[in-house]
Amino acid sequence: MTRVAVIGAGHNGLVCAIHLAAHGLDVTLLEHGDEPGGATRSGEATLPGFVHDHCAAFVPMTAASPAMRELELDVDWIDPPVVMAYPFEDGSAIALHRDLDATVDSLGPSGAAWAGAMSRLLPIADPLVRSVLSPLPPVAPAARVAAGLGPELVEWTRRMLGSAEALGLDLFEGDRRATAWLSGSAQHSGLPPTATVSGAFGMLLQLLGHSHGWPIPRGGMGELTGALVRRAEREGVTLRCGAPVDQILVRGGRTVGVRIASGDELPADAVVSTVTAGVLHRLLPSGALNDRLQRRLRIWRYGTGPFKVDYALREPVPWAASEARRAAVVHVGGELEELSAAAEDSNRGEVPQRPALVVGQQSLLDRTRAPDGQHTLYVYGHVPSHPDLDDEAIAERIQAQLERFAPGFGATVLARATRSPEQTERDNPSLVGGDLGGGSYELDQQLVFRPMPEMVRYRAPLKGLYVAGASTHPGGAVHGMSGRGAAHALLRDRHLRPWRAPRG
Repeated sequence: MTRVAVIGAGHNGLVCAIHLAAHGLDVTLLEHGDEPGGATRSGEATLPGFVHDHCAAFVPMTAASPAMRELELDVDWIDPPVVMAYPFEDGSAIALHRDLDATVDSLGPSGAAWAGAMSRLLPIADPLVRSVLSPLPPVAPAARVAAGLGPELVEWTRRMLGSAEALGLDLFEGDRRATAWLSGSAQHSGLPPTATVSGAFGMLLQLLGHSHGWPIPRGGMGELTGALVRRAEREGVTLRCGAPVDQILVRGGRTVGVRIASGDELPADAVVSTVTAGVLHRLLPSGALNDRLQRRLRIWRYGTGPFKVDYALREPVPWAASEARRAAVVHVGGELEELSAAAEDSNRGEVPQRPALVVGQQSLLDRTRAPDGQHTLYVYGHVPSHPDLDDEAIAERIQAQLERFAPGFGATVLARATRSPEQTERDNPSLVGGDLGGGSYELDQQLVFRPMPEMVRYRAPLKGLYVAGASTHPGGAVHGMSGRGAAHALLRDRHLRPWRAPRG
């Protein structure tokens, strides 16, 4: 029987292990931490009874991903009707609703431009998402996108390759507030709204808000991990937590297993790594790859790291904007100039005076997250990986930014817990500098360059080594596509036929 060691029990490692074990392979899943899930976990960070999502929280890519849908996991999903709100300091806001007409109304004079854009993009949402998520080259879904856009293909390609700011100002004909609303979603990528290709990130997330929603699992993100673990155990996967791998073993030009930190060696006919590129470099012995490929992994660029604050609240956030009081997610960034300046400060190595924030209000929709009448609040802002301020000073800047848009917020706070980028990396060494995306999403680390052309199809040049995770195409987010892709590559090499989701 073929023995496989999968490094990392995040969602990609779990998806990979499920596929391999379902085909009769002997799979051991090795996890650094004391529990599986990686960035897809939840727990009590502040006070007893308050359930906080650790990293991932709202997961449109899970809803859209063939890799997740085909597993038919037992998760109770909540689909928020008001997906996201972007408030302004004057008490107004623009909201992204699941319903297109409500979104158009919220955009006011720019609503007609959004309605026109969605009339072109919503009919091709599924093939567009498949083009983004599928192994390269995504011939069939890309052809469907091209056919759907017809003569507008070149125009939309130009927009998507540009920055979120440029896309918004173009689409909304100079409306800076509507552009800020669109650009707020681009910050999930860690790219400034002024960066090349940030427009594609912002537009894709907004489009998914209409086509698939930004769902949350009832009970916390740990419920998704629990469903994956149960499925893996049914397929016969052996899960070992508290077993960090410190080297991939190579003999005779191929992998032969792994060594864990305790010194134990686990023989394996194949190894699947889901750790990020820089960490994979450290796991490989000298000479395992040629100098050029080893260097590519070694100098892999990571982005800024989210500084996280979890709150236990006595009551909901008193947002000045009514739309924000009903939204699952609130993007706090202010006017377009403020939003861009905060991102640029972080990328320059400075903690923004007024950080741009992603705020999650899960307990508004999921009463299992907090005791009766009370609430959780999930907040993060991008800061340098090694900020020059202490945790308390950064948390105070974040809370002051919340207070600007929700006067009286401080009086609602029962407790708060902070997590710096350094703490995130200590908890999960694959998240270098706290970067949840597995590396910068600048254009030279995208598509075939994620992490390199030789690995983009989930096989490494080293025989027996397969790669998945956020440093491989299509990157981060909870979609499981690289885990599935690595499993499919390994199964084909063993002359086994992978199973796929039905096309819909």
